[in-house]
Amino acid sequence: MKTSIINSKAVRLMAICLIVGLLPLFNSCKKEAADVSDLLSKVPSSAGMVMGVNLESILEKMGCEVNGAEITPGKDLSAFIDSLKGSSEGSNEAVKLFLSGESGIDPAGAIVFSDAYGVYVTAMVADTPKFTEFVKKQSGKDFTEENGVKVCDNVAMVGAHVWVSLTSSSVDSKAIKNYASLESGQSFMTNGFSSNISNMTHDIVGWGQLGALTRNRMGVGDMAMLNMVVGMLFDGATSSSFYADFLKGEAKCVATVLNDKGEPAKYLLPAEKVSVADIKSLGASADIVGAVSITKDLVKKIDKLSSSLGGGFGSMMSIVGSLDGTSAIAVSDMENPMAGLSAVVTTDGNPSLDLMNLLSQLAPTKKDGKYVRMSSGTLQGDIDIAEASEILKGSTAGVVVGTGFHGMEGDKMGLKSVAVTLRSEKGGITFDVTAKSTDSSENILLTFIKKNK
Repeated sequence: MKTSIINSKAVRLMAICLIVGLLPLFNSCKKEAADVSDLLSKVPSSAGMVMGVNLESILEKMGCEVNGAEITPGKDLSAFIDSLKGSSEGSNEAVKLFLSGESGIDPAGAIVFSDAYGVYVTAMVADTPKFTEFVKKQSGKDFTEENGVKVCDNVAMVGAHVWVSLTSSSVDSKAIKNYASLESGQSFMTNGFSSNISNMTHDIVGWGQLGALTRNRMGVGDMAMLNMVVGMLFDGATSSSFYADFLKGEAKCVATVLNDKGEPAKYLLPAEKVSVADIKSLGASADIVGAVSITKDLVKKIDKLSSSLGGGFGSMMSIVGSLDGTSAIAVSDMENPMAGLSAVVTTDGNPSLDLMNLLSQLAPTKKDGKYVRMSSGTLQGDIDIAEASEILKGSTAGVVVGTGFHGMEGDKMGLKSVAVTLRSEKGGITFDVTAKSTDSSENILLTFIKKNK
């Protein structure tokens, strides 16, 4: 075999199109629902993570012409695919599998899911002879039949339904047979969130159990700590959901922590909004702008929770006890923050000596009524602070980062900035991620393709 269809390089390349969202509803979003209920009915109810991908919408936004099951790539995507020939052949073929139209995959949609057997992407095949020839050409092997399932390395087929393993160079035919024979009561369709995926109105819609999302990335001690923190922050949090859209000039992703009813889990801490005026007072421009609302109620709540758990937050009260409002900071260069820094800390009007001592160790400080201001060097950068303040408006905490600082060279990737905010909504908290591209006149996916081909 030359290489498995999906390898680490291929996943990274496909992630250009998918993760940027992990990197709301906007007029340029695709509103027509993508029906993937048939695919979802063959995902087990025990799945720890399920993500629906609106392939047709994403392909069209990347400049492809989609006519039923026929996919005709635009010139930019074709050039991007051709540029991959210098890498391993498997990486090139992996991108073609879903983007080029050469594999016979049905562009209606795809599902990515994980369970005890691994992580799979599953889709329907519109042209089975075309698909089997595509796989055989890439792998240098023919399909064999195992347990009534056609298998070729990490690809499995049952009729016109295909599964591709993303975590192994082979596929468990017994697992695939079980997936293909699932009854409705055994599938993910029994999950209350399933309707959000089965009829997607976003480019990507996902759901995952909190434990499943971190199980393979953390040790037992870290997992215990995470569970304790989640329990302190949310009432009955069991899972999370997200959706992402690729728009003109930007990509947006919104994630929410859910309870066992599929509703936003109640956030247990005060979540006051940051002050736009305080953020604007930092200056004109920077490369990083961040803000968080720290009120007296929040400090008291954290102190109470810490005490109930035997923690020692009380020793910090002499420092944070006088905080009451927005704390914001703007920096020109993270590698040398003192070269350009401006910050403001809102207090109750009587900042404690311990707070003043701490802040003065970080940068020169100055009392200004209820504010303590800090500054050092010359603040400058590619992020307009007034615009950043509008992005952070309505959030309880957030940060806007330009991609041009200390060697990131985001403009070469087509990426201008990334913003992450936490917002109070329906009693819970949403995590919003917005990535802006260097060309606001075209879909961000096209910009990435042009820049990376």
